[in-house]
Amino acid sequence: MVKKVGVDLSNLFSGAEYSQEVHELKETIDKLKLEIIQLRSTDNQELETKIHELREHLVPSGVLTVAIEQIDRNPEQPRRTFTQESITAIALSLESNGQQEPIILIAQQDGRYLLFDGERRWRGAKQLNWATLEAVIIPQPEALHRRVLLASLHRENLNPLDTAEALVKEIAVQSDLKIEDIPRILRAGVRRLERQGTLVKISELVLASPEQQQQQILLLGLGEAEQIVFCILLSLLLNPASVNTNIFPMLALPDDLKQAIREQGLGGIHALSLARLSAKTLGVSEAVARKLRTRILKQILQEKLSVAQSRQIVSAEITHHTQQFDSISKRKQVDTIIRQVQGIPLVHIKRSQLVQMREALQKKLTEIESALKQEDSTES
Repeated sequence: MVKKVGVDLSNLFSGAEYSQEVHELKETIDKLKLEIIQLRSTDNQELETKIHELREHLVPSGVLTVAIEQIDRNPEQPRRTFTQESITAIALSLESNGQQEPIILIAQQDGRYLLFDGERRWRGAKQLNWATLEAVIIPQPEALHRRVLLASLHRENLNPLDTAEALVKEIAVQSDLKIEDIPRILRAGVRRLERQGTLVKISELVLASPEQQQQQILLLGLGEAEQIVFCILLSLLLNPASVNTNIFPMLALPDDLKQAIREQGLGGIHALSLARLSAKTLGVSEAVARKLRTRILKQILQEKLSVAQSRQIVSAEITHHTQQFDSISKRKQVDTIIRQVQGIPLVHIKRSQLVQMREALQKKLTEIESALKQEDSTES
């Protein structure tokens, strides 16, 4: 069910003839939408003012009461993480204060709607079993994923895992590159510029015009694929070097840590610290490594440990397991040597070699006696 509260904005702009007033209103709304997207991507203080201004222009032109069952989550929405805590908080606010602002929807040809802005309110309303929400409707933007990504990078406070997945998808959409290759391409480009001593120039291009960005990228000696990745990230007002260091490593996290980021609110830097507790680093099975990560993750969340404190705990665990591994390795090495010595055949060996072997064994026996005395003195 869709109950019209004002004039339907999509119908207002679909007629064959526009009045001058309607034409100017459309231009104003389009301009505001563009400004909002730009402000969202720069985290500008004017953002909320512009969003309010957009709604002020949209509201008289068509606030609809839309059945929640007619609203679909936007598949191009970069943000995939919505903690139950945040949804519950929104639900409590809706229940106490009502819906203060309409959500923004995109009309679809089948009569349904996609969410452009307001997914947490939509989820909160569903939790409350509301039947409808107030909404304003905008036409389908071109390059929808890019628009929503720009809108989400700062204002929606995407976690680094959602950001990484959204960025590789956007780069793949704009190029012929495979999603799984993009982090490697970026890493290779950053290393190339580090070797050349020109990486600092990249940060200077973040706020440059698209033309300046492309011109300068061409001069840096990057490969074709690297140029594409760098240019797309710069067009999103992101520093490729920072993305390489802080964002794309999230894609390589083990599944248990990705789940912790999405469901338990684990921070990205905390997750990278915990990822050091790998089976390979610890010299244990993956099941043992995961159990250890789970234990320390619980401690980090319960005690709200800082990144520095988390790193200290992880380093201590690695040292402990490394020492254990070294101890086991040495025991195995000694057992192997004993078996080898015991298995040496003494027939058909020259006397000179037997003498050398005896001298070597006597020398090692002296060292063993010394080591035993040290052990005895330590125990006493």
